[in-house]
Amino acid sequence: MKNKLLAVLLCLSLILTFSATAFADSAGVTYTAAQVESLCDGILAFKERQSGSSSAQGFIDGYLTDNAGSMSEFYVIALSQYGGYRFDRYKNALLGYIDTHNVYSASTREKYALALIASGSNDSYITDTADEAIGGLGLMSLVFGLHILNNGYDSSKYSVDGLINEILSYQLSDGGWAVMGSRGDVDVTAMTLQALAPYYGRRYAVTSAVDSALSMLSGAQLGSGGFKSMGAENCESSAQVLTALSALGIDAQYDGRFIKNGNSVMTAMSEYRNSDGSFSHIGGGYNESATVQAFYSFVSYLRLCRGQGPLYVLDNANHTPPPAKNDHNTDNSGASGGYVGGNSTSGNQSGNNNSGGGIQRQDNGSAGDDSSASTDKATEKPTETSANSEKPSETVGESLAYGGFQPSATADTLNATADESGGRGGYKVYAISGIIAAAGIACLVLFLLKKRNKKNYIAVAVLAAAGIIFILLTNFESADSYSKTEEKDGFTVSMSIRCDTVTGLEKVNDHIPDDGVILGETEFSAAQGDTAYDILLTASKKYGVPIDNRGAQGSAYIAGINYLYEFDYGDLSGWMYRVNGEFPEVGCQSFTLSDGDKIEWLYTTNIGKDLE
Repeated sequence: MKNKLLAVLLCLSLILTFSATAFADSAGVTYTAAQVESLCDGILAFKERQSGSSSAQGFIDGYLTDNAGSMSEFYVIALSQYGGYRFDRYKNALLGYIDTHNVYSASTREKYALALIASGSNDSYITDTADEAIGGLGLMSLVFGLHILNNGYDSSKYSVDGLINEILSYQLSDGGWAVMGSRGDVDVTAMTLQALAPYYGRRYAVTSAVDSALSMLSGAQLGSGGFKSMGAENCESSAQVLTALSALGIDAQYDGRFIKNGNSVMTAMSEYRNSDGSFSHIGGGYNESATVQAFYSFVSYLRLCRGQGPLYVLDNANHTPPPAKNDHNTDNSGASGGYVGGNSTSGNQSGNNNSGGGIQRQDNGSAGDDSSASTDKATEKPTETSANSEKPSETVGESLAYGGFQPSATADTLNATADESGGRGGYKVYAISGIIAAAGIACLVLFLLKKRNKKNYIAVAVLAAAGIIFILLTNFESADSYSKTEEKDGFTVSMSIRCDTVTGLEKVNDHIPDDGVILGETEFSAAQGDTAYDILLTASKKYGVPIDNRGAQGSAYIAGINYLYEFDYGDLSGWMYRVNGEFPEVGCQSFTLSDGDKIEWLYTTNIGKDLE
């Protein structure tokens, strides 16, 4: 009898133990408000250590003040909404920066205006920006312009109703928004929802549009609970969705539309947290963009928990908005200028949802439009944006980059163990499940055959464990994946690198050619399986064109080419690539080339709008 009991216990233990191992990733984690606050404090502690500050207030008065206008604004907005800090020094520094720099980008001006509001300023720069910048640079300048109006300011170009209608007119057939293309982008959609949030459940047109967008985002959520953009799951996209849902009054940890395989967006974001409190982009260490966006998304969630309004309705700032020139609102179901009060509870009852970046993926804590600065950006950029970055000439060939412009530094490939649907584990989960099931059946058969010597069950457990270890330590690939390494006849592609879009603007450095042509159309030999990134590296080595690659292992994020960097000409500027006249929806290291392909690397000042 004792042996029988031992055999049964061994069977159960085997099944439960290996089931827990195989499915550990599917178990969701729920964070309390106190734990989310601890995540915020961990980021602040990291930034204090990094900047040599002794407190969060010291971080504001020192590092953020010293970097006003370049990489401080979204920290200031978030800290203002977190509560309890003073921003006088930062405010004065930002006003000084604005007085001495030419700011070309409309969205960058709006970012500065919001930071001034957050820091308690009522400077005329805010109203000037509302009058001059809203709508000046496509969808994102409309979105961040609405944030300004939501804080009680007026615009001579748009009423609140007019601005909302203009934003709604950009909505795509799938329910989302994008700055280019016909499919909704997770990050852009989430940021648009953040601006529309004060009117959700209060204006029919807004509520209907938001519900459609939420449905699109819910469908885009991965099995891990996270989101991907341009083919890669990343921290920033999840942060943008968390910020949007919180602004809409939707608790991302409990709303069933945003729980996949037991995982919420908060579960997904926890995977990017480093032991020092910072956050990574797709894994592999500290990333500034991921860290600041994680910080303000957590602040946004805490505001939801506390019954406060959206992140960008800056009610914690010690400023008095100017009196409204007129009542913009003509819809009796809504409200005017500022936040219409409270969180929209209907967000938990209707529609589906989902989306992530900071002036659309643009808020990387990146430099603004410092086009008149005399400092050499070639040396200062790498240290501004990433602790892992090196000099551009030394980053060629490193696996730290991305192809296809992503202001939020979104990389282009998934974790090597992830399946295409975004779930973690791929075939291994099923193989391990099969071993566990077989071991359980074997134990049951032994028991029924009355072969109840405990050694039999131990043998089954050992064999099952050996099988599971074998699966975990190996990585089988399909025939297609092996075919990429086979010797194939070569073919020819062409590539060019241009920055025509900035030739009429003040140069940020002397490396920008007068005609904007860094590399004219040039032919390259390619082999089966070569990608757009492979050809870029070949060109870099052959023609001495410096490439700043800041992606993670297996993915490429092209932050700079020939010393011209993303954000050098505003928050919407950076490098994009085009193949045969089309902008691919995957990163350059994931785009496999064919004979005759024409690759173009192009610098944009408006996320591709100036390249159409």
